[in-house]
Amino acid sequence: MYAVVAPAKLFRFLQNFQDAPWIPFFSGVLLVCFLLVSFVNLSVVDHQTSEDLPVRFSVLARDEVKASLFEIIDKLQVVSPQSILRTHLNEEPYWVYAKLSSSVLFNNNQMYFRSRHLVQSSCWRHDEQDNLIQLILKSNQGRLISADLNGKVDSLGVLCQFSFIGPASLEMGLQTGSSFTESTLDFERRQGFLEGVLYLMIGLVALAAIMTRSSLFICYGFWLFASLRLVALSEGWDHHLFGIQLTSAILPNARMMAMAMYFASTLLMLSQLFENVRRESWLGVMRALQGTSIILLLLALFSSYSTFLELLWPMSLLGAFVVVWVVVQYFLERRDRVAIYYMAAMIATLTGVVAEILAAWFDQTFLLQFFNSASVTVLASVMTAVALAEFLRNAHRQQQAAAQQIEAAHERLESVFDIAPSSMFTCTNRGQLLTYNKQFADYFLSRTGQPTFDFLQPQHLNALFNLLEQPGRSSRRELPVVVGEGQTRWFELVVSRDQHQLVGVVSDFTIRKDRELALQYQATHDELTGALNRRGLQNCIHTILQKRTASFTFFCLEIKQFTKLIGAYGVTVSDQLLKSFFTELYRYMNTQGEVARLHVDQFVVLVNQNETLAAEETFTLFLERLSAAPFLLEGRSIQVSVLATIVVQGMVDNVLDVMDTVEVSMQESGSKAKRNASLEKVVLEQQQTRKLLEQSRTIRGLRDQKLPEGLTLAWQPIFPLDTVDGPLYAEALLRIQGKDGSLNSAGFLLEACERGGHTAFLDNWVLTQSLDFLTEYADQLEKLSVLSINVSPGSLNDEIFLQDTLALIRAHQPQAAKLCLEITEVGSVINLQAVQQFIEQVRTLGVRIALDDFGAGYSNFRYAIDLHADVIKIDGSIIKNICHSTESHAVTAAIVGLAHDLGCKCVAEWVEDLHTLREVKELGVDYIQGYLISPAVSCRSFLNLNSPFDLSQDDNRTRLIQEIVESATC
Repeated sequence: MYAVVAPAKLFRFLQNFQDAPWIPFFSGVLLVCFLLVSFVNLSVVDHQTSEDLPVRFSVLARDEVKASLFEIIDKLQVVSPQSILRTHLNEEPYWVYAKLSSSVLFNNNQMYFRSRHLVQSSCWRHDEQDNLIQLILKSNQGRLISADLNGKVDSLGVLCQFSFIGPASLEMGLQTGSSFTESTLDFERRQGFLEGVLYLMIGLVALAAIMTRSSLFICYGFWLFASLRLVALSEGWDHHLFGIQLTSAILPNARMMAMAMYFASTLLMLSQLFENVRRESWLGVMRALQGTSIILLLLALFSSYSTFLELLWPMSLLGAFVVVWVVVQYFLERRDRVAIYYMAAMIATLTGVVAEILAAWFDQTFLLQFFNSASVTVLASVMTAVALAEFLRNAHRQQQAAAQQIEAAHERLESVFDIAPSSMFTCTNRGQLLTYNKQFADYFLSRTGQPTFDFLQPQHLNALFNLLEQPGRSSRRELPVVVGEGQTRWFELVVSRDQHQLVGVVSDFTIRKDRELALQYQATHDELTGALNRRGLQNCIHTILQKRTASFTFFCLEIKQFTKLIGAYGVTVSDQLLKSFFTELYRYMNTQGEVARLHVDQFVVLVNQNETLAAEETFTLFLERLSAAPFLLEGRSIQVSVLATIVVQGMVDNVLDVMDTVEVSMQESGSKAKRNASLEKVVLEQQQTRKLLEQSRTIRGLRDQKLPEGLTLAWQPIFPLDTVDGPLYAEALLRIQGKDGSLNSAGFLLEACERGGHTAFLDNWVLTQSLDFLTEYADQLEKLSVLSINVSPGSLNDEIFLQDTLALIRAHQPQAAKLCLEITEVGSVINLQAVQQFIEQVRTLGVRIALDDFGAGYSNFRYAIDLHADVIKIDGSIIKNICHSTESHAVTAAIVGLAHDLGCKCVAEWVEDLHTLREVKELGVDYIQGYLISPAVSCRSFLNLNSPFDLSQDDNRTRLIQEIVESATC
């Protein structure tokens, strides 16, 4: 019993001792005592004492003299002596000579050379017999190198050769033996005390870093080590590291690494201690300084000492400015003790720098007695440690406050746990239930405490725990459970895991899920018939295409003249007819595929192409049923007329292409259907549907004003029959240029534009390209008299197109006289008066007007009079039969006579052989156009062209044409 009670009492005693109010006071007393002891041990005059005897010496750089040692002494004796040598980063060796007297050497027999940057030294004693005897030099006080001159009173002087690195300085002096021994012991005591204090602090910091795993302690540990190395550099004993002697080759890199480490660790501590440095305004500066610290660390390994210092000094000034600014800003914002303690450390460091400067430049050593490099380093390290402790105490307070908030929240959560309306539970990583509230027990547990639903069994909960993989992960699942008489209930399970447990919340959301499913059904099904709507059909296609690229067959049905049925029987009966129609269609085809209603009177059945044959047989049976028996609705017998279209589609990979193919296929079959047939069936094979799909894609591109790749203009010559050497005439035609340079028909593009209503865009493109080409190559096209350009009736019905065309022609006024606009199918123009006004406006600009395809389509003799055409082009379907058909011959003769009576020129199209040429010439046609002269060629072929015959490669045919043209008309 006592063994159990004793540790508990000890723990309470330690806890009470830690919380005692006098702990901070005694901690402060211990800190002050430590600083006093440090100052007593480290604060000495870091310069000559009253017993030192300074020695003046003469100096010459080695590159200034190259001779024997005696000749060097002679040259040095004429040089004015000085008390101190400063190298100013010059690393060339120096010759130094100091004169000595026997009276001085009698009492002061220890000669020292003080320099912290001395790396190589050699000395010789010059005696009265004019001999040079090499002295043995000892390094026994860090930056002091000494030579023993005891018993050498006959010395006239000392000759030395020294090599330095960095901003070196050299002082020489004499001491008595006892004074030198005393100063050596004092130096070793100070060195040992300083190393012991700092290594002890580094060890404690390393232990704290291991225990807390805090990067702040690691940064502070590196900063302490770098500070120790800088003090060693200042005191002159940095040639030792952990008891290992550093060679002269390694020493410069060790010094540079210490300075770079100090720079980098200071920046790291700054970013850890002061959060304002992580703001947006400081981000660029801190990244620049961090990049500089990396560069300094690399330079410390590979660069020279002088190069390193030249970069370090300006960066140190900038870094010091940043540190001061950040700390002051943090203090003004937060009034935090961390900033005060860190400022105290900076003030101590700055005081040490000022003391060094006063001693070096003004010989004032009072401040240096207390604030030399050693004591300042200890003071700065302690104050930084205090700032670090204050920072950690603040962090601990914040953690305590957060922990209290979490504990309060946990208490509130525990109180809510039992009264929460949701079912909540926790379980082990193996799925065994640990805790649960009343709602969970009542709804999901049996009387024996076992889960009543399968998804709460241990194996499923264990699988969920493993699925979440990492602590903090969560998951939400919707679980359908069939209960009772086939009724489905929906449960929502939300789980999250920590290291060893799974926390879950289960809720029954059957009502909400049923509503969601009802909304989804409404979104994908037709409200009247219950069939799939457009979105539902798209979802089915998307589901299939997600798995693989597929091909489909659609059985499409359109009830003909359904609007008339609505007018005859009313909306109610029409709706009943649609329902009955779908019911019959579903009864026949539901096992073959998905039945959908796309439009008011259009139904489609989606069938996978592997099942096409069986589905087609069933579809035929359904069509026979429609023909055999009418629908009986409200005592009325209604026989419907149906257009059936079977769309066979090739391999596709996207929903848009599938739907577009169905749409355009039904439009195509509707345009070809007979008006009076009660039942008509159209089959569109893959080749046809592929062509229709290409048109649909072209229309989609035209909606975004994208033209097919390779679209270009080709010119076909129009040949005059009254002369052979006259001006050139041509018509601009659309062509698709292949990869091999061939010009292919663009008929599909014209059909797509007419189908999609984009003829105005295409005509505008043709007109723009033609006028730009005429303008750019005006000199090479000087012989070209007329260029004809087709304008479709759809463009003429577009007021914006008419306005744009006028503006475009005005912008190319010099080329307007060469332009001829060919108008086709005038009968489909809606506003003939507006077109007449447009024609008069362009005619004033010099543009000619031609009626194209005259004698076919809507063209008639009346429009030739109303539009005041300049040219009438006889339709090619009439001309090609002129030699074999008296009707075509008579129509051509009538058109030619009308044209000449109206003062118009007449052009015969599709002239492809010599017989046709003779006929049209005899009838008085003015111009011919067709493959007999030349097919359409690249418009660049007309550059510098003299005659259309130059385009032909058949000289014999050219000769025959010339003979016919030059012969007299019968």
